[in-house]
Amino acid sequence: MARGSCVSLQLLIEWIVLFLFFSEASFASNTEAEALLKWKDSLGNQSILQSWVAPENSSSTTLIPCLWRGITCDNAGNVTQINLPNVGLTGTLQNFIFSSLTNLLRLDLRDNQLTGTIPSSIGVLYKLQYLDLAKNLLYGTLPLSLANLTQAYELDFSRNNITGIIDPRLFPDGSAPNKTGLVSLKNFLLQKTRIGGRIPEEIGNCKFLSLLALDESRFYGPIPSSLGNLSELTVLRLSGNLFSGNIPPNIGTLSKLTDLRLLTNRLSGVVPAELGNLSSLTVLHLAENQFTGHLPQQICQGGKLVNFSAAYNNFSGPIPVSLKNCHTLYRVRLEHNQLSGFLDQDFGVYPNLTYIDLSFNKVRGELSPKWGECKNLTALRVAGNLLGGKIPDEVVLLNQLRVIDLSSNQISGELPAQLGKLSNLLVLKSER
Repeated sequence: MARGSCVSLQLLIEWIVLFLFFSEASFASNTEAEALLKWKDSLGNQSILQSWVAPENSSSTTLIPCLWRGITCDNAGNVTQINLPNVGLTGTLQNFIFSSLTNLLRLDLRDNQLTGTIPSSIGVLYKLQYLDLAKNLLYGTLPLSLANLTQAYELDFSRNNITGIIDPRLFPDGSAPNKTGLVSLKNFLLQKTRIGGRIPEEIGNCKFLSLLALDESRFYGPIPSSLGNLSELTVLRLSGNLFSGNIPPNIGTLSKLTDLRLLTNRLSGVVPAELGNLSSLTVLHLAENQFTGHLPQQICQGGKLVNFSAAYNNFSGPIPVSLKNCHTLYRVRLEHNQLSGFLDQDFGVYPNLTYIDLSFNKVRGELSPKWGECKNLTALRVAGNLLGGKIPDEVVLLNQLRVIDLSSNQISGELPAQLGKLSNLLVLKSER
């Protein structure tokens, strides 16, 4: 009899535990669903959210948002993801009750027409890992409460009208252990915004940061040397700002860096030779700055460089020696500098090359037949140099060639008759 009572008691306890579990899950589900419905109501008529409704003819009071469009739940019924990118949402985030959705791991509202500010209450999403609000009409500043998102690995606020600065307190302060700040951040994107000011040195404490994209915003001042601490960095995009001063030499220690874009700023001085240590580089843009001195000679030491621009600077000295065997090159722009060298000696054969511009430098030599081995070449611009010789037949047989500019040189001889066979040729510039 005693044994039967023990079994009954055990079963009763198990039923109570299950009841409490499902009651809690039901309560959480209701709270989350009600919060989502309140936000939906504030947005006006949104056809994309037609599935966000409470059941009408149901005896149960439980709302289950897990089947609603864009909503994902975990096994316990908690809302963990909201994925509504590019669905035409209009309205604001002001009635989004973040405090009722603290199980969110992912919030993707990219490419909509949301306006207003980013509420500071977003900081209660302490479990959030992924936040994408890019390509909306948001304004105001980045709330400091974002520093509470210690598990977030990606934040993207690009292509909005957000203003202000990047508050240094968003990042870890370098003390151990860090309990606040974006300690898990891997991808941070603020492209095409109105955010400006200096990049805080504290960003160098984000030891997992892999992608930093601040293109076409309003940042100024020096590039912080603390970026050299980001050993996981693979992409650094700072183009289209007002950065000034020199490139920190320790950028050359970032062995995983594949994409470095610094074009269209006010950077000056000599480009550190240490950039030649970046053996993983595939993209390097230095164009439209105020650089002087020599280009790093080993800029393609890793043999992976695809896209390289250093145009519109004051570079002098030789063409980087490593470019000769850099067979991966696809696009090269070095125009409007004072670079010297020999066109027939300092360049190799590039099977993928489509565009090269060496115009208005001090390049000598002649257009050698080996340029005819660059079978995908569409544009060859070498105007305003010190080139001599004649135009080889091999070059004019390139059937993809659309532009060839040899003007303001010392090219001699007659134009090859084969030029007339270039069906794609749109522009030909030569003294002859």
